[in-house]
Amino acid sequence: MLADKDRLELCVTYVAKGIALGVKPSSVQFLDRQDQQAAEVITLEGHIKLNEGMTFYMNVAEFGVGRSVTNDLFVDSPKISRSHVKIITCPDESYELRDLGSANGTSVGGRKLEQNEVCKLRNTGELQLAGVFHLKFSDFGATDVTPETKTIYGITLSHADRRIWMQGAEASDELRLSNSEYQFLKLLMDGYPNPVSHRDLAFTIWGWEPDNVDDEKRVRDALFNIVKRLRERLELLDPSHEYIETVRKWGDREGGYRFNKQ
Repeated sequence: MLADKDRLELCVTYVAKGIALGVKPSSVQFLDRQDQQAAEVITLEGHIKLNEGMTFYMNVAEFGVGRSVTNDLFVDSPKISRSHVKIITCPDESYELRDLGSANGTSVGGRKLEQNEVCKLRNTGELQLAGVFHLKFSDFGATDVTPETKTIYGITLSHADRRIWMQGAEASDELRLSNSEYQFLKLLMDGYPNPVSHRDLAFTIWGWEPDNVDDEKRVRDALFNIVKRLRERLELLDPSHEYIETVRKWGDREGGYRFNKQ
């Protein structure tokens, strides 16, 4: 068995109102044993109830999450697919997440995965399933390879404190973004040179996707306001160019935005 520092630590950070969670006791080891001792059994398969804040280690090589009670962790919500994702222990003792063709989406660290995409889980981050369930992961045995900043077209974004600046500028010219501005700009820079759709931006920033015409309009209006503020702030760094391009439509995707020097 792996030492605790080498095992993946998981913590329930958010569950939407009215949704029940359960986990197989044999699949996990709780950091606080009282959590398991006090938890009630809620399925015939023996799942015990999970609440926000509960933290545990994976005890199995493959840890399934979904609406079906055949999973190690089940989420009782129609927005969650029967088999939504699986966390897999790799031969090198690292971990990866595999989306199992989920209908309503999976996000890792704010980036929405494609259906059936496999993603390495590095260090610490958060999984978001269909906007109704969030799970923080921590791999304390991993080597930190996450870059602290990202630079495109001379614009640098700091992941540590949400600052942006122009390469070669004075320190006094640095600006700090709000969380929504940072999430928006990070997704565009991560996606560069490709556009990012309104739907993916909404999922990253707010954890849900619009599913009707009224919600889509509200999302577009809210994103427009974020873009307006970001353009004003980027103009302070470089008045000669714009860096956020509006994209009306591409392929079978609806409109969105792209990081692009204009």
